[in-house]
Amino acid sequence: MPRITLQLSEIPEGTPFQPEGVDAILIRDGSEVAAFPPICPHLGLPLAKGVVRDGTLICAFHHACFDARTGRQTQPPGQGDLRRHPVTVEGETVTVEIEDGTPHPLRAHAKKGADPRRVVLVGAGAAAESCAMALREEGFEGTIEMIAPGAPLPYDRTMLSKGVLAGGKSLDELALLPGDVWAERDIARIDGRVTRVSAGRVHLADGREHAFDALLLAPGGIPTRPDLPGADLPGTHVLREPADAEAILAAAEGASSAVLVGGGFIGLEGALSLAKRGLTVTVVLREDVPLSRVVGPKVGGAIRVETEVKGVRFVTGSVAGVTGEGRATGLRMEDGQEVAGDLVILATGVRPATGAIEGAPTDEDGGVTVADDLSVPDLPGVFVAGDCARAPTPFGPARIEHWRVAMQHGRRAARSMLGIQSGPDIPFFWTALARQYRYVGHASDWDRIAFDGDPSGPFVARYVKDGRVMAALGAGRDADLAALHLEMAAAGGPIPA
Repeated sequence: MPRITLQLSEIPEGTPFQPEGVDAILIRDGSEVAAFPPICPHLGLPLAKGVVRDGTLICAFHHACFDARTGRQTQPPGQGDLRRHPVTVEGETVTVEIEDGTPHPLRAHAKKGADPRRVVLVGAGAAAESCAMALREEGFEGTIEMIAPGAPLPYDRTMLSKGVLAGGKSLDELALLPGDVWAERDIARIDGRVTRVSAGRVHLADGREHAFDALLLAPGGIPTRPDLPGADLPGTHVLREPADAEAILAAAEGASSAVLVGGGFIGLEGALSLAKRGLTVTVVLREDVPLSRVVGPKVGGAIRVETEVKGVRFVTGSVAGVTGEGRATGLRMEDGQEVAGDLVILATGVRPATGAIEGAPTDEDGGVTVADDLSVPDLPGVFVAGDCARAPTPFGPARIEHWRVAMQHGRRAARSMLGIQSGPDIPFFWTALARQYRYVGHASDWDRIAFDGDPSGPFVARYVKDGRVMAALGAGRDADLAALHLEMAAAGGPIPA
């Protein structure tokens, strides 16, 4: 067992510190020192670049949070605590024993026992995965059934438009946890599609029924296909599931060009990934500036320039239809212009899949308005999470279609089912474009955007409404964004501008 010895004064306070050549980070609080593995359980990135505040360590990359004294994970993404290495402090001398073993042990868990209660999870994404794990970690010994078409292992959907299309990851690498984890926790994965919810039961398309005491509806989203001539031609793709990514990769093998409709995060990530594979890529969008309604025109303009530098071309205008005889060959614009592409990808958003489930009280967009604990008013025992939930947040009610938020929802729903209250969650997401952007909070609109730095380089933008910072976006300033995240968490929401 490796041992290191150093002086207390060598360890800076209030920041994760990794001594040179040591496979651990040290966190000092006065004369107390904790030691942990130096990498985050989510994607294995270095925790030494993170931030410590008020007893919380936050990963600077994707904002997984840990108790800085115990290593217990308190916020997603990822599953697994940080192994706490033994530390001895005698006077000014600090001795750390670097233990062998898994650096990120999964938490102790219950299994199915005599508890007669039944929890049904509709969906197999981030929300369902987080809910199932949290139920067992909180000691629930009843039945847990996860129902989804094909009964897949929950996987990292964020990698489809990034690593998978770019060629850096295979579909086999996307599972969030290995299959034996689910077996060890007696979590049943069932192949089926839920079409209706009634009192205490879910009904499947093949006629089967499953009773529940608590139900989580987390079926995710269904890609929207614009009502355009030719939109159903072979060679026209959407990207939501692994099968969609497989189809796009197969088409890309023999292609030299691609055209994508939509300038949102998924469209831009997909465009950049295909450009990395050597395709000539065109993005068609309605506005000159992508993402301006989400990040503002100044940041959106910078994103467009960066994307163009990577070889992606933009065309602005309205699409009249998909061209091709028997197979898609590109797009025809309403102004008569034609944009050629050996494959066409429709990245025009998703609609909540709850809209296809009879008995779910959906809003106009197919989402479901829920209470703070994610329960559905007037539907006893029913909870909704992820893309489908219009939920209260510290920044106002919102339906947020981001993966980390879905993981937060799953954990909150599990605790609610067991009668355990949860504190406020701070929304966060990231996107891998020409560079990494990170966004914390939620701003549906703003009075002004306060810039620290220019978007052409490292910067932080704060979105201010009524004198409060509702959200912040940054690139090249990861530690600053992480620190701001912890500041929002301490405040329970927006902070003074």
